[in-house]
Amino acid sequence: MIEDKQILEILIKEGYPEFMHEKTILKIKNFSDQVSSAFKQWIIDNNEPDITIEGYSYKYLVNSMKMQPVGAFITLDWLIRDPIKAKCALKQGVK
Repeated sequence: MIEDKQILEILIKEGYPEFMHEKTILKIKNFSDQVSSAFKQWIIDNNEPDITIEGYSYKYLVNSMKMQPVGAFITLDWLIRDPIKAKCALKQGVK
């Protein structure tokens, strides 16, 4: 289990504003199993995870769409939970 404090440190490092901390921590703690597993492994080894959901990979979201790592994981989880809305938003360039 990932500690809230550990997640908070990552959010601060990535520049998340304080008003987003609590909501973002909750999203992370409620990740689907596949995204949660990749996120936990990323915290342990800090290597780019090999995860692709609905044709969008972590690598693509970070490198091509210029997302922060946590944002990429949240997006991957969104692609699992609501693929139609998520893909539509991504095609429009939502970050």
